[in-house]
Amino acid sequence: MNAALPQPGRNAYIDTLRGWSIFGVVCVHFAGSFVTTDVFAWSPSFYLGLTLNQVFSFAVPMFVFLSGVLAGSSRKTVSLGEYYRGRFWRIGFPYLIASLASFFLLNHFAAWQALPSLSARFSWLAQRLFLFGVEPTLYFIPLILQLYVLQPVLKVLPDWLNRLVPALSPSRAALGLAVLLLVLHLGLGVLCNRGTLDYYTWGRPNVLFWMFYFFAGLHIRTLEGFFSRTALRAGGWLLLGVAAAAMAWNAQHLLDPEKMGAHFEFNRLDFAYVRPEMMLYDLAMVLGLSVGLSLGWNPRAGLAAYLGRFTLEIYLWHILVLYFGAWRYADALASCRDVPELIVIICAGAAFAIALATDAWSRLRHYWTGHRIVIVAAE
Repeated sequence: MNAALPQPGRNAYIDTLRGWSIFGVVCVHFAGSFVTTDVFAWSPSFYLGLTLNQVFSFAVPMFVFLSGVLAGSSRKTVSLGEYYRGRFWRIGFPYLIASLASFFLLNHFAAWQALPSLSARFSWLAQRLFLFGVEPTLYFIPLILQLYVLQPVLKVLPDWLNRLVPALSPSRAALGLAVLLLVLHLGLGVLCNRGTLDYYTWGRPNVLFWMFYFFAGLHIRTLEGFFSRTALRAGGWLLLGVAAAAMAWNAQHLLDPEKMGAHFEFNRLDFAYVRPEMMLYDLAMVLGLSVGLSLGWNPRAGLAAYLGRFTLEIYLWHILVLYFGAWRYADALASCRDVPELIVIICAGAAFAIALATDAWSRLRHYWTGHRIVIVAAE
């Protein structure tokens, strides 16, 4: 997730996937508020919010997968220390700035002050910064940073296994590890869904739960070698069909007032990534769309690809923009209920506002560092 000035070598397909995913994240958070906290269940805004919230649930899995893809495709050779410093300054430092802003602007400071002791306050800060996020939606950044910390090991692990067991080729080792991590992902998901494990500890923010997606992206070029182009193409369409079927079953279940309650009070939307139908949907969507990478798709860059260049900034700041731009105003929320299409417009507006501001700042810095202004005094 990084922003940059346009570069000829950028893959428009990756940027497009990232763009739709970050737009989806904004939709999940804003449109979803008309489902889980809205008093008008089964209204037009409810149906639109629920649709956007569920359809775009693949966004975070896609981000984890693409983070692995981009990490694995990097050809830069740097020292381990330089690699970690780069990740901190590129992702960790902006995350700390956004966390500080959220801490004071979204009323977390008052909750923190109410804690009974200094140790409790320190524990709260440590848990929020390194695991759960100061603002809960920021949990993804500590997660991705942990994956980047593990990335050097995950990248060479198949080769290590090959040295340990020469009969096991690096490619087969990568495939076996991917299968094991998929089993771990599904196993943790099932246990969280059943309540055996706490979803908010072992599911959503847990690096073990997400490692399959990152590892699969990191070793995509090795894993795709087990399939022909024809098989990849057919498999991609099959997976997208499975995703459509899973979402259809999910929609049929969620849109039944007898099962969900008159006020949608029996929903389990909070267990977004561990409900079996959604785990299947997310897996099928990510793996199905990843086929485009293996087949070398590189379409013309459009608006989604433009958003895809600024995903980190949009992710970090969209909650604050939505809060001060819409959520805090009763009239704005009432307008969204009266004209549900405004929900989509507000989500797109927030994403593009952050992207444009980031782009302008990047271009200004690029111009400033590339041009030197010299003032010559006239004799």
